[in-house]
Amino acid sequence: MKKIVILLSISMISLSCKQKQEEKKETYNAIHFSEGSFQEILDLGAKENKLIFIDCYTSWCAPCKWMEKHVFVKQDVHDFYNENFINYKIDMEKGEGPELAKRYQVSSYPTYLFIDGKGKLIHLAKSKMEAEAFINEGKKALNPQNAYGNLVKKYETGTMSVEELTNYAIQLNKFRDPKANEVLTEIMEKIDDQFLKSPAGWKLIQSFANNDEDTLFLFMNNNKSYFTTNYGADEVNVIYRKALQRKMYSYSRNNERVLFFEGLDSLKSLNASPRDLSIMHSQFYLVNLDEEEFIKTSDFYVNDLIKGDEETIAFIARSVLLYHKENKTLLSQASKLIKNAYALNPDSYGIVSTYAQILGRTGEKEEAIAAGEKAVAMADTISSKVKKRAIQNLEEIKGLN
Repeated sequence: MKKIVILLSISMISLSCKQKQEEKKETYNAIHFSEGSFQEILDLGAKENKLIFIDCYTSWCAPCKWMEKHVFVKQDVHDFYNENFINYKIDMEKGEGPELAKRYQVSSYPTYLFIDGKGKLIHLAKSKMEAEAFINEGKKALNPQNAYGNLVKKYETGTMSVEELTNYAIQLNKFRDPKANEVLTEIMEKIDDQFLKSPAGWKLIQSFANNDEDTLFLFMNNNKSYFTTNYGADEVNVIYRKALQRKMYSYSRNNERVLFFEGLDSLKSLNASPRDLSIMHSQFYLVNLDEEEFIKTSDFYVNDLIKGDEETIAFIARSVLLYHKENKTLLSQASKLIKNAYALNPDSYGIVSTYAQILGRTGEKEEAIAAGEKAVAMADTISSKVKKRAIQNLEEIKGLN
């Protein structure tokens, strides 16, 4: 009897431990966001001597919802953020949100603020991103040399090192801030070839070498062997592709066929993605109104390189609306393409909206209106601006003959 009691006690203890482990696991299966007023969160940050991470979101922000569903729940993400920050989230259109949006100049979503216990901005990041990039933003906040807020303040003092100027310029460029070019000019006046071959110089080239006439691009091209050896052919090819694609859009607009197709061959040799190749190639024929070749080319890609890639297929179909929305031959092909994409994913707003607009122009009005109404309903979860556009599209479809 005594043995039975002991065994039961051990079993109960084991079960209790297991339950606690499961409860702990449930507690930390995502980023843990503290609740309270903004001042209470500041006080908590000061008390625990931790930076505060603020997820600035809105109820209609689709990328915000994507981050919450796909990134905040990853173990490496929530382990890192729960260990290093006081985490806080706030709807920027409710409660204290509008005041904080004004205070920290938040105008796009999602925006991620990293502040100290006094409310001082330490670092800033924007837009949806993958888990690794999101963790890296947190690491920047913990490193004073890379934190955006600290870089802004130090730039105003005129005492930045070239490395700090480089980090600052790259972050400005990421935010599409026009000031990035001003800082880049300052950097170029201070650096030499040796710096450009350093890891910091390579980051500068990656961020700003956008076309084959850029000083940074020309330097990389003249030292291709060095950069390929030290940073890898794949990374070097990314820069070549970016510059080449810019030129090819010009060739396409001017119907410079020889140059365009030479460029297309070069893109293939640079390992361009099937998406980039298919869009670039098919749009050449759209821009220059070659119906037969557009149909042949888009069919080739849809049945081969981008088979099953509904977003790219829909993009090509949408391009017909952009360039030739009254052309019946091209609209017929666009209808075939968008039906393919819709069958693959009937829950994407962009695909549903395009499906409605194209079918409205190919005489399938009843189905087009139904899809247009579906797009309006889906827009509720995205933004008021998108919903307004969806309603306009629906009214346009209803008015088509």
